[in-house]
Amino acid sequence: MADLNTVTEEIPVETHSSEKRSSKPRVSVARNANVSSTTGAGSNSVGGSVGGGGAAANQRARRQSSRTSIPRAGFDRRLIRYENTYCMDPDDDHKVDIARLRRVASSVIETAIAGYKYDPNQGKQFSVALADRVRSQIKQLPFQRYKLVVQVSIGEKKGQDLRVASRCMWDLKWDRHLTITKETSDAYVTVTIFLVYTE
Repeated sequence: MADLNTVTEEIPVETHSSEKRSSKPRVSVARNANVSSTTGAGSNSVGGSVGGGGAAANQRARRQSSRTSIPRAGFDRRLIRYENTYCMDPDDDHKVDIARLRRVASSVIETAIAGYKYDPNQGKQFSVALADRVRSQIKQLPFQRYKLVVQVSIGEKKGQDLRVASRCMWDLKWDRHLTITKETSDAYVTVTIFLVYTE
């Protein structure tokens, strides 16, 4: 009587891809069958469930290795965390010097508006460029742990009066502000600089 647990079938040769398959017989074995094969060098016997726990462990290991081998760009970054410094006030060397700040900002503004002719279509671009230039020069000063805000107002001079006002909620001990106004033949420029200490 034939063994019902072992089935042998022939696989035809297919050339769908560049790799050719061999026409060796493939043996499929039932899950609970014991298989013993004998060769000329010796005898190997495999007992237990084929395709059960051992195959599942191999598949798990293969899955894990493939999961770790796939590069994930979003998760490879390392998050750097800094400890709190608990600095509630600036050092003596890093306090805001208003006189020095005024000298630097005034020189930048005077250089920018030298020969400036007011144009209502280009006023917005000029004010943004001037604010960026003033901010970049102030950032080079040794005022550490200060947040910096630069506000620029430009308008045409026609004999009118102008007042620029602002209100802030801040620490009166360490936060500072400075306003500089310059005029050309046909325009005025008002630059307000806010420095807010970050604890």
